[in-house]
Amino acid sequence: MPRQPQQIIYRDNKYGFTLRFPGWWRAYTVISRKKTDRDTEYEVHFKFKYKGKVYDDIFALLVYRMTRKEWLEAGYGDSPLVYIAEYNGRVFAYLPPSELPYQFIDPQTGDYDYKKYGTAIAILKRMVNRDVPRIAETLRFPCEGSAIRSLPLRSRQVWPRKCRRK
Repeated sequence: MPRQPQQIIYRDNKYGFTLRFPGWWRAYTVISRKKTDRDTEYEVHFKFKYKGKVYDDIFALLVYRMTRKEWLEAGYGDSPLVYIAEYNGRVFAYLPPSELPYQFIDPQTGDYDYKKYGTAIAILKRMVNRDVPRIAETLRFPCEGSAIRSLPLRSRQVWPRKCRRK
């Protein structure tokens, strides 16, 4: 049986950014680019999938056409959104879910059905609470408009320049 990769790299064609996910997420994630917020310019939703059924977001990556200063002035700093980076006049942030999917609720008791959905709940909680903040830290952008100065070669090895988020 072939081994699953240690990490999955998500590349976004529209903005060119990348995110790194744990390899085990492949079995539990579906991606949707449906825009649900009128204030965003672009959205990528990473939805939870368990036993063939797709539930709510694990998290959504949201792009706003504004600077970080404008984002803070608009009050987003006090919202559930988590700021990740500013790049090319846009703010990138993520939104974790505020609660478990309603489908996990037992209609007779009104509480979450841990007997039926206990494993799914444990997986989802791990993804949201532990993995999503780590994934957000891996956000990288393409190296556009960078000029490389000509320098004399001082080493036998040439190290590639890495792009960092701004």
